[in-house]
Amino acid sequence: MKRSLFYKALYPLSLIIMISFIGGCTNNRGQTEETEQTPAPAKVILKVVQSLMSPKRTAELERLIELFEADNPGIAIELISPNYDTADADILTMLEQNQEVDIVEVRDITVYAMAEKGLLVSLEKYISGWSNYMLLSENSRLMARAVADIIYYIPSSLYQVQLYYRKDWFDAKALQVPETWEQLFFVSKQLTKPEIEQYGYAFRGGRGAANPLSAIIQDYNGNNVNADDSMFNLDGSTIFKGERAAEALELYRKIYVETSHPASIDWGFNEQVQAFTDGKAAILIQDTDVIPSIQDKLSRNQWATAPLPAGPEGVSHFNVGAAGWGIALQSKHKNEAWAFISYLSSLERNRDFADAAGVISIYSNALDEEKYSTGTYAPYKLMANDPIRYQGVKRPTHYTNYDVYFEEAAVIGRKYLQDTVSTEAILDHFNDFWLKQKKLEGD
Repeated sequence: MKRSLFYKALYPLSLIIMISFIGGCTNNRGQTEETEQTPAPAKVILKVVQSLMSPKRTAELERLIELFEADNPGIAIELISPNYDTADADILTMLEQNQEVDIVEVRDITVYAMAEKGLLVSLEKYISGWSNYMLLSENSRLMARAVADIIYYIPSSLYQVQLYYRKDWFDAKALQVPETWEQLFFVSKQLTKPEIEQYGYAFRGGRGAANPLSAIIQDYNGNNVNADDSMFNLDGSTIFKGERAAEALELYRKIYVETSHPASIDWGFNEQVQAFTDGKAAILIQDTDVIPSIQDKLSRNQWATAPLPAGPEGVSHFNVGAAGWGIALQSKHKNEAWAFISYLSSLERNRDFADAAGVISIYSNALDEEKYSTGTYAPYKLMANDPIRYQGVKRPTHYTNYDVYFEEAAVIGRKYLQDTVSTEAILDHFNDFWLKQKKLEGD
């Protein structure tokens, strides 16, 4: 009887426990199903393609990517580095073939082709809410708005050439730093010793030969050059028909033949810099991104920098180049892409990047910083403070066939250096070429 009463007493308690257990299992199952139905959101992966690679530059970019990812855990960056010599062409192909890419490195020499083909996103709507835009230097904003006054990229760095020289070699012979092209030839001649593979000048041949060839001819046209249309003079004639164009071109050939390594007819950027740092060339004209490489190879008392050489009238012309970041039209993550670009373009991050890459910062106060007042960067401030002697001109990248000139200056220029094309023939060729371009553009 007691046993029966015990079970009767136990039954309601067991029933309560069982109901609670079943209810608990039901609730747990519901929670499990709810968790399975709402997984953690996947990360947005931004594919970023760079064009201008160097070890220190890439290392700094990777460091900034890590910082950005730490601050933005929902975004991951995949950095793509094409072959250095074909990077710009590879980027254009990626855009044209609608490959998966979000951010591409855009340069002053590539932005026109990309924008005209509709491959880049206009950044105007993002700029309107970006307070740093008005802090950018005038040159940075001009480069950003180079195409139809629309911003297609934010520069990360500015490029402007200066002269580098082996101070130890100059001191040993008590030579003065050249201030004109004629002096550059004379000094380079003194330092050329072919028997020991030592030459005065690190000549730029190869595909980039168009820039130094144009520069010396512009300098010999003096104050006549049209700053906004630099293949032409103010009177509408081309620089190749200027009074002293032939003199400039013949000096250009003498500098190669008599003071440069024979192989430099094909030298690109890397070969030029290596010749300077390896003791095969005494003078180099290049952008500041060579500075990290020089610092790695030479001690501070072995080299120095100076302003650019001028023509007979005391005028030197220079281009301001730029590289930066634009958003690919096919990107599915445009807002996230802008978040990364604006992060890289902040004052602090851009200064870090510029210092690592050896380039000029995009901000207006850059030239006021101490590093531009003394030492290796000082010539930039000297040139900026003397606009009568050092005159900035716009590279003619806005012409549809600028790439054709870039190629022909290398091919025909090579024949000229080898003395298979006459001075008159090459000047006539490029005079006709640019007059035709002017007509095609309807200017």
